[in-house]
Amino acid sequence: MFTVDPFSAWLTGSHWPCIIIAVLVFLESSPVIGLFIPGVLLLPAIGALSGSNLLEFEKIYLCCLMGALAADSLGYALGRLGYGEWHHRFTLRGHNRARQQARNFLHHYGGITIFVGRIMWLIHPLVPTLVGALGTPAWRFYLLDTLAVIIWLALELGIGHGLLVYTRQFTGSFDDWLILATGLIVLLIGGGYWWHRRHRDGPTS
Repeated sequence: MFTVDPFSAWLTGSHWPCIIIAVLVFLESSPVIGLFIPGVLLLPAIGALSGSNLLEFEKIYLCCLMGALAADSLGYALGRLGYGEWHHRFTLRGHNRARQQARNFLHHYGGITIFVGRIMWLIHPLVPTLVGALGTPAWRFYLLDTLAVIIWLALELGIGHGLLVYTRQFTGSFDDWLILATGLIVLLIGGGYWWHRRHRDGPTS
């Protein structure tokens, strides 16, 4: 029989599920805090709420969109206000490499970093602040960031929604959805890590 995990039951049973979702996504995309919240797990789990008919997909999507854009706006504003080095003070030493990766992407790829960084959990909370610190015009940032967030949310939420609909149709088991979602996420992370190592180390002879 199909069951819902305690988190989903608590969220959908609250009086403000959309506000809670927006806050969670805001934290996931916020500078520094977002480094400790895996969006690749959080967003598919939120998307699964619509796949189980607990909340409407459109409502979930809009709440996530507001939370993500608010967090990115905060990060960009901090960068423009001169707090580009803020991460050096409040980020754990273990994330120095992620910060440097974000800087490298910015210098090498410019505005496209906003797009690429949005799908990379380890750097995307840092990108808006660094973009602002480098003086990127506001219109350019908001244009690229809004497009990136729209696509990113559609993919992440769609994965959770689609997998849960699939497993309910063929197995009816929430546990099977968790297995499929975890497996897909592991493959995506593993593939991204392999590509990054190969790109960083260069071809071997």
